[in-house]
Amino acid sequence: MPNLLLIDAKWEGEVNLTERLKSHLKKNKIKSLAIFASTQFNKLDKLIKDLEKNKIKVLRTKAKRANKELQILGCDCYPDSFNPIVNKADLILYIGDGLFHPKAILLSQKNNKNPKPVLLFDPIGDKVELIDQKLIEKEKQRAKRNLKRYLAAETIGILVTIKPGQQYLAAAKKLKEKIDKENKKAYIFIDDTINFFHLENYPFIDAWINTACPRIGTDDILGIEQPLINLREAINPIKALEELENANL
Repeated sequence: MPNLLLIDAKWEGEVNLTERLKSHLKKNKIKSLAIFASTQFNKLDKLIKDLEKNKIKVLRTKAKRANKELQILGCDCYPDSFNPIVNKADLILYIGDGLFHPKAILLSQKNNKNPKPVLLFDPIGDKVELIDQKLIEKEKQRAKRNLKRYLAAETIGILVTIKPGQQYLAAAKKLKEKIDKENKKAYIFIDDTINFFHLENYPFIDAWINTACPRIGTDDILGIEQPLINLREAINPIKALEELENANL
């Protein structure tokens, strides 16, 4: 067996409080920040020190699935992924590039009536971008449609991957038993990589349940006709739908 050496791919530069970022925070009268970063940029001592010098309180936490404080993973997209500091902050600051990781923070708030916006700060290009409730509203509407269609479905396909860390075959079997007891029919589909193009080969399936990475159930479902929900929602879909509905009240 070959030796395995893990090396952190850190950005060699220093993350600073640039004038562009400082101006945005000042203009919007931000007094407190919940701060997160992708692993390349999680050396943030200088930035945090500069923020505090400008009388901005920095709130830090370790996400549920992360290895260290400040780190954010794409699968941390559930309401219990973060402790209450997200709700206490005026704004959430994400240091990195792209939408994949900060979108997880927004998705974790989809049951909140007033989700906090996320400010993206790319220290390499000194880019500042705000993503807010508009994105969450789209996700909420799509999630509600899928849950309603799932509840009306009679034949369910349960997707299981054999990838380590994402394999929930035991949970899929229990879920199949539960669905069968509801006088519906459930089938378990097992593969290494879930290819959504292959799902069209099973037109008799009315709805799908994803038991692998939860982002599959939010980001990768645009190309299929049947509704798809994640394992957590499938355990109690009526409750999941009620939580989404209540978030709009």
